[in-house]
Amino acid sequence: MFALSADQQVVLDRVRQCLADEDGPRVVVVAGAAGTGKSALALTLLGEALRAGRRARHATGSQAFTTALRKTAGHGSRATQKLFQYFGTVTDAEPGGLDLLVCDDAHQLRATSNTRYTPASRRSDRTQAVQLLETARVVVFLLDEDQALRPGQIGARDYLTAAARASGATVHSAELTSQHRHRSACYDSWVRRLLGLDDPLRQPAPWSKESAPRFELRVADSPGELEQLLHTKTALGASARITAGLCWPWRDARPGHPLGEDIVIGGWRRPWCVKGQRAVNGLPPSSLWAIDPAGAGQVGNVYSAQGFEYDYGGVILGPDLLWRGNRWITDPAATRDDALAGARAADVDLWVRRTYRVLFTRASAGTVFYSADTETRALLRDLIATSSRYAALCR
Repeated sequence: MFALSADQQVVLDRVRQCLADEDGPRVVVVAGAAGTGKSALALTLLGEALRAGRRARHATGSQAFTTALRKTAGHGSRATQKLFQYFGTVTDAEPGGLDLLVCDDAHQLRATSNTRYTPASRRSDRTQAVQLLETARVVVFLLDEDQALRPGQIGARDYLTAAARASGATVHSAELTSQHRHRSACYDSWVRRLLGLDDPLRQPAPWSKESAPRFELRVADSPGELEQLLHTKTALGASARITAGLCWPWRDARPGHPLGEDIVIGGWRRPWCVKGQRAVNGLPPSSLWAIDPAGAGQVGNVYSAQGFEYDYGGVILGPDLLWRGNRWITDPAATRDDALAGARAADVDLWVRRTYRVLFTRASAGTVFYSADTETRALLRDLIATSSRYAALCR
């Protein structure tokens, strides 16, 4: 169902050649920034292989994304749902039992597939990369290194290339550069510079509307204004979600009770999306928050938003990322993300910036920013000059 860009078509043709060549294993490593169509390409590769009668599977490290794929692409068919696996479960297949394994979000690969729930009899000291490479004759890794957000995620391009060559596979590399989500690759470059991901000492640059004239950027003076700006869009039929840095407690939902309004900014109070994998009181679990219409009333975070997109996004910057003087300050003490507990400050600094890059790049038509911090909000407002024409679009 996807119309592929030229760079996506190049990868598709390469994978076709690899599948047609029976002489030894093949690996294709595909890098691409947010919005370059990695997941669309992954599903296209899977669908074409299945239609050709080949044994193929799709795998990710994301519980939210895999759950969403099983619900949408696999709706009503258990056999189709089984096509979508996790990195740790697809390795249970017989070695070499697949013709094609498509590993989406491969930056989330971990050192091994062992978890705290893995029984001793099934634990392995082999790396997760090696196990995946053994599963299929052709393996495709699609990744964005800047979306490795948490400790233990090691799926870098060089690491995967070295692992594939060590396994005896012929390796092909490709890069996706065409931007599908923001209408312009300039927006992702602007976000990277804003957050200092390429060079922390390089100052953020003003946003140029001319680089992406159909993409709207606004800065709200309050979370209520942010919410209202998005309401004007949903009233016109657009999809919209609000996300925030994980700087407020995220409590478990209780059946029969309203969601706790954990996010409190002045007099504005809103609940997080439902934590966990079960719907509560008719509200979707976090894994379906981005695609279920009932998720629009709750605030998402990186765990429910990564891998998804919607038309308009509102992003609340928490106290874990503040602009002071001429640089960003990250505060590990301000995060409520248990995954970062005990991590080095330098690592938390990088992961916090990468987390906000993910949140900033989910929307395809426009983003509204808000920070309760006056100095941070002033920086964003200075960088995003809003002409009367753009202001009118969001009224």
